[in-house]
Amino acid sequence: MTIPPVMSPTVFVVDDDEDLRDSVVTLLRASGYVVRSFVSGDDFASKYQQTQPGCLLLDIRMPGIGGLELYQQLLLQGRRLPVIFMTAHASVEIAVTAMKSGAIEFLEKPFESQRLLKLVAQALELDAAWRQSESRFERLETAVQELSATDIETLDLILQGESNKGMATRLFISERAIELRRQRLMRKLKVQSLAELLQLTITHRVLAEVRQLQRNEQGRVPTLNRIQ
Repeated sequence: MTIPPVMSPTVFVVDDDEDLRDSVVTLLRASGYVVRSFVSGDDFASKYQQTQPGCLLLDIRMPGIGGLELYQQLLLQGRRLPVIFMTAHASVEIAVTAMKSGAIEFLEKPFESQRLLKLVAQALELDAAWRQSESRFERLETAVQELSATDIETLDLILQGESNKGMATRLFISERAIELRRQRLMRKLKVQSLAELLQLTITHRVLAEVRQLQRNEQGRVPTLNRIQ
């Protein structure tokens, strides 16, 4: 089996101001970051793949699709990426809207190089944490989806705190049958103890709830078109 190459985190810079874009790219590359630049939101949207880790430096006012509208679209499409908004035309309304959209920070041009580098480092750390959580959830989700109806029934009773004897009584089967069910369940989920089984199951449920909350938040992204 071919193992896919690990992608290096990339800082995506989207700004129609060529001079500023080039200076930001030069600064980031000199600091050791992998950088890709785009002249417009449309250019970025057509080329970015969700599997690419990194963060987004995004100008708010650009010809065509503006930065706020672009990020709204990314969220609604489930393409989550930490973003640092940049603008030379600051206003309280725009700043508030940017932060409500999930921005790591809102920067008014011109900004200090060291502040930008600090924020980029934080954004890349956040992206790595998001992706690790997502990867863990996907592994757990796959394992849970492969469980049979009998496995799910057994797992639910375990989570309710039922003993083997209590489970056998409720299901009208022998305690030996319950033991075999437990063994099969733990083998499928690749755990060695009841404590591991409980930890894995609770982790899966927590991550599922977090994912649902994130989807709900994405569905409540404020309408931004009037700010462009």
